[in-house]
Amino acid sequence: MVEDLVPNLRAALTGLLPAGWRDAAPWGYPAQSELALVTGVFAAQLPPNAVAEIADSVMRHRPGSSLDNLADLAAIDPVDLRGVIGDRWGDSTVLGVPRRRADVIHEAARLLSHAGLRTGRDLDSAIRERGTEIERLLLAVRGLGPGTWASIAFMAHAAIPPGDDVVRLVSELVAGHDAAPEPGDDAPVLDRAGVGRLVRLTATRLGTDERILSYTMRRLAEEHARAGTSMFAADGAVGAPA
Repeated sequence: MVEDLVPNLRAALTGLLPAGWRDAAPWGYPAQSELALVTGVFAAQLPPNAVAEIADSVMRHRPGSSLDNLADLAAIDPVDLRGVIGDRWGDSTVLGVPRRRADVIHEAARLLSHAGLRTGRDLDSAIRERGTEIERLLLAVRGLGPGTWASIAFMAHAAIPPGDDVVRLVSELVAGHDAAPEPGDDAPVLDRAGVGRLVRLTATRLGTDERILSYTMRRLAEEHARAGTSMFAADGAVGAPA
């Protein structure tokens, strides 16, 4: 059972979790769907301080708004939206895609609002209850990939199954730990749902929230994917983070 792997993952993470990881995850905007979408798009590729700057710009340009209606966000002309995002980042493009992030945000807001999802509560419920459908809807937006989808869900405080990179990381961590069970007919399947449950249970054992550990695991997976390194040395010992 997946529950049996919790001690293995917890032990494998010893020494891998970076200092201050419990406080590194941004709080997000669970009751402000517009900010969740805007910051989610940027947080997938920018550092937290830049994302906070963008959120501040949006709030300053929308005084008196609750920022919790995606229909309102979709009603802003994309050119005007660049100004709302701010001078520094309003004209920025998605890395690897020649399209402005403001246009990506505008299209995503339009699709979500047309699907009846406007508030943070709408977004949270829809992602939790029919996440695959919402994921497919957003991934149809040019410039919005799996990492950005996960970032938007995170900022909205909506849990989604981990991506393939986190599944690979967790599978490698568990398999490389000495206490990991031998493969067999009764071995738990570490697919996206299984890894999601394993991370959730491990977070409880670590005394933290699921979204915080999920955020940290995603960052670890991204770092090691970029470095092209294994989490383990050739002899199976846990390796130092890249």
